This record gives sequence, structure tokens and C-alpha cells, in this order.
Amino acid sequence: MRIDHKSKNIMFGRNRIFLDIRTAFCSPLPNYHLQTTSNTPPNDLEMGKSWAMRLSPVLFRQHIGWHFEKHWRVQGKRKPVNTGVEKNLIRAGLQVIKPEDILKEKRTFEKVDVIGFKDKPQPLNATHPDWHDQVLLTFRDNNVLVEGLPQAQVLTNTLREELSSSQEASDVPEDVNQHIRTIILNSHLFDAEQKKLPKLKDPERPAWNFPRVYGVTQERRNKLIISKLLQLLESKNPDLSKDRYLYRDLWFSLPFQRNSDQIQLTLTADAVLASAKPLSPVSLEPTENLELPNIFPFEPTVTLNKENIYKLQNIYPIKSSLKKNCPHTVFVHYDGEIVKNLFEEEVTETQIFGRTLMKGFTVAASYARSKYGDLVKKLPEPITLQVVQTNGKFFHFGIFQLNTLDLDNGSVKNLWYQGPLQYLFEDCCYKLGKPVLEGYNNDVVKQLYAFYCNT
Repeated sequence: MRIDHKSKNIMFGRNRIFLDIRTAFCSPLPNYHLQTTSNTPPNDLEMGKSWAMRLSPVLFRQHIGWHFEKHWRVQGKRKPVNTGVEKNLIRAGLQVIKPEDILKEKRTFEKVDVIGFKDKPQPLNATHPDWHDQVLLTFRDNNVLVEGLPQAQVLTNTLREELSSSQEASDVPEDVNQHIRTIILNSHLFDAEQKKLPKLKDPERPAWNFPRVYGVTQERRNKLIISKLLQLLESKNPDLSKDRYLYRDLWFSLPFQRNSDQIQLTLTADAVLASAKPLSPVSLEPTENLELPNIFPFEPTVTLNKENIYKLQNIYPIKSSLKKNCPHTVFVHYDGEIVKNLFEEEVTETQIFGRTLMKGFTVAASYARSKYGDLVKKLPEPITLQVVQTNGKFFHFGIFQLNTLDLDNGSVKNLWYQGPLQYLFEDCCYKLGKPVLEGYNNDVVKQLYAFYCNT
């Protein structure tokens, strides 16, 4: 069989079917006739005694499944006819019962307490067991004060002073600087941790999406550089290291009242270097005639979080039974992705200073209450400790001296000695595939070494 495309006819050998292919396959004609061009009938088309072949018409068959589905849809929407039998039965005094009431058995379920299942969270409203009508003002690790250091001074009744020459940096051994350069590279570049870092942003092009960067996280950098620096300093002072102990990830809580406001400081210290003996006071001069900074029209409690569900707790995590329980130096980590302003503005330098002061005050005051009792106001002797805040690149050093916990009394004030914000280096990155450390600052190491050797 072949098709003659010019005449649009079908050829069976020498025989030709005179019909239009398009008409034959598209037109719903009932039948067609076959004619031959030869005088003898073809063997392959021979059908009985007839030389002509009749094509059967196409049957318009229907899909029974479609009809069944259509019929089901129509019959499924039919409403049962109300025959009035129910009314007649009720009129005759017979009770009509639904079959569901007899076939379905009524079951009562009892609540079973299964070990391992969590209780439902309490609603955060007045029905909560820790709800208080009096509002609590809280300051946590991710908060900063809007006015920074001046607001922290007024809130904690503290005077600010500059670090004296005796408290400033001292010389370090010559081989320490090379070791510290290695520590910086190991903490920022050579560590095995590879995690997705925060997104890069350009203020001039806020809609531009930069490729995601993988590397060492900020938390990992801070822990590595602090632990390795302290380990290096301990190796240079084996006699002092015998009287020191390093605690990590300690949680402090300090509730107090300030001008009839209930305040609670709930902060963590990433590392606390403790000693057997407390540090000696920096100054014993009277502070009655010295004045606090004026932050009018702001209140000292502005931008503190307000909460009604809370527990007032005095927590100093280091037990008094331990020999080395006196706080010597508190190390605080700063992470720009966690520490933020309440109004989503950039954290300023004075706010970083205020955060360092609040950390030092919380640790010193909680230690004073654990030593002298929760109701102590006037301290028998001042409590002094050192505070270092860092993000792995900048370092802020300060010394806090707690003289009183009576914050409403202006006759005795606390003291805070601090220096400027110092950078350990300018840049530490890969350039042309090579690790590069630029702008190494030796003064930061000297100040840290002086803090460690301070007794």
C-alpha cells in the first residue's frame, strides 16, 4: 500500500482507490466505494463475488463511565421526599429514634499523662502563674542603651574616670607578638568551621544581592581569640596562673529598684577569670561632691524592655564554697547581628561603652549580694573587677569599682575607669589567595597583659 500525494489517492499495488484522503479520514460520510483500474479483480481486495469494497461507517460510541459519573452527580443531589410518616408516628404516640443513636456507641475519653510529652505553653496574659501587675524593666544581652555610657552612669550611679598610667599597658615579652599574629590568623581564617555568614549589605544599593559568604562565625572567632590569648598569657606567667581559674558562659541576674522602678539585669559573661583574692580598690576618695552626667529629657530607664511575666532572681553562678570565686576579669563578646538598637539603628561607640559598664556592674553587684546578702546596701569594702569587651577585632578595656548598692543615694557613688576603643588589627583576610594580616596593634596586647597581671 502506498499513497499518491499528487492525486491524494491510495494505491494497492496496481489498484487505485479513487477517494480524497482528507475527506475519507475527516468527513463523517457513511460509506465509500472501491474501484479498480484493471480488468481483473485484485486478490488482496477480493471480498466474496463483489469487486467493490464498502467501508464501514464510524460508530459514535459513548463512554459508559462518563454517563455513570454524570448520573451519580445528578442523583446525589436529590433530596429525600418527606412522606409524612414521621408526623403520623408521633401523632400515634410512637417515638422516632435516629439510627446513629443506636448504632454508634457513646464513649468517654479520659486524659492520660504520658511521660515525655510537653505541657501546653501557658498563655502570656494575666492567667500566667508568673504574671505581675507591676511592670518590670529588663536589660539583656541583645540590648543597648539609647544614650550609651551617660545613661548607664545615671542608671548605676557611677562616675566615669580615665585609666591612669598605673593601669595602662605594660611591656610584654618579645616573642608574644609573633604568637599573637598566629592566633589572629588561626581564629579568623584557618579554623575548620565553615558556616554561612550574615548577608552582605551595601547602603547605597540596598536591593543588590551579594553572593553568600562561608567562613568562621563571629561567635567562634570571639571564643577562639579569647581562649588562645589567655592561654598564651598563662604560659608567660605560670605563678599567676596557679591562682586563677577561667569560667565560661556564666549567667547573672540582678534585680533592684531605682526611683520606684523595678529593674532586673539578666546578662551573661562569655568568660570570667576568677581568682582566690579580690582586686584591691582603685580609689578610696570620697565621691559626694562629684556629679553624674545630665541626660535630660531622657529618663534613665528609657529603651528598657517592659515585661509583666517575670521572676525576680539574685543569681551569682560561682559557688561561694569554691576557693577561686572572686571575679577578676570579665570577658564579653560583641556580635553585631545580635546586639541591636531598639529602633534598628547602628550601634554607636558610646553604646558599646555603656554595654561594657552594665556588664561590669551586674557581675560586681551579684557577687556583692552573694557575699554580703541580698539586702545589702552599704558595702563593708569596695568590690573591684576588670571588664574586656571584644568582637575579635576591637577591644574595650574598663575597670569597675562597686562602692554602694544604694543607687538612689548620691552621697556615695560607684567608679568606672575606661580607655578608648582599640583595634587589634585593621584587616585580616585573603588577598590573591594568600592570608594577609594588616595593621597589627601591639598596644592592645600590652593592655590585656597588664589586666592579667593586675592583682
